[in-house]
Amino acid sequence: MSKHALLSPSSAHRWLNCPLAPRLEAKFPEQTSEYAMEGTIAHSVCEIAAKKKFKKVKAAEYNKVIKKLKTNELWDDEMLRTAETYVEHLAERQMSFVNEPYIAFEVKVDISDYVPEAFGRCDCVMFGGNTLIITDYKHGKGVPVSADENPQLMLYALGALKLYQPLFGSALQRVEIYIDQPRLDSYGSWSCTTDELLAWGASVKPKARQRSWDLENTMRATGAGSAVQAAPARHRPSRTWGHSMTSKTSWINRQRFSRLTVRSS
Repeated sequence: MSKHALLSPSSAHRWLNCPLAPRLEAKFPEQTSEYAMEGTIAHSVCEIAAKKKFKKVKAAEYNKVIKKLKTNELWDDEMLRTAETYVEHLAERQMSFVNEPYIAFEVKVDISDYVPEAFGRCDCVMFGGNTLIITDYKHGKGVPVSADENPQLMLYALGALKLYQPLFGSALQRVEIYIDQPRLDSYGSWSCTTDELLAWGASVKPKARQRSWDLENTMRATGAGSAVQAAPARHRPSRTWGHSMTSKTSWINRQRFSRLTVRSS
């Protein structure tokens, strides 16, 4: 797997809906904004706070990491408060399981079966019984991000299934997605069966391959570097794109409606 995928999971809501989006965005140089760097620090705070809460690290390690993070010029004490909220919600989700669930943080997942050369990183993965839970922390204060059929998190969930299903086989039958955005007091969730998620993944695969192939040809024709990602606009949330996957005619809703229609006929 290469270091950079041509199609970024975080921009899946764009390239799944607009075939031209990756080619248009490839014309712009990849940029790392101050907001993104701030978000990286906040994610690190969330990770170490969660590990402390769930006894993955000791207090001394937590204090050491936080002390180092505080030396960054973008540090804000608010990050401690938002991390606390995030960890509280993780604890609530843990308690929803009958037995102690498996919990892991910052889990790298391979989604190249669906998006060429792509991978993702789940902020928190929990599973127990028949349920897999993916939780994503977002530090942004711009636009609330909906969890409903969120393609980025659905791709991450597919990667998590690939990682864990060899161990648990058909035991995992339900997937739950949570997005925590504490600075906006926005907390969303969405769920589906693993069969529905896999069917969605199968529907995405040809689109992703075609978009990646088109983008690679465009980059060759324009002489763009191979490390360019379809990501320059990812730090500028769009209300139109952000909600396009949550409409009543979204893919899984259409499949569910179709099954209901067949049963009632």
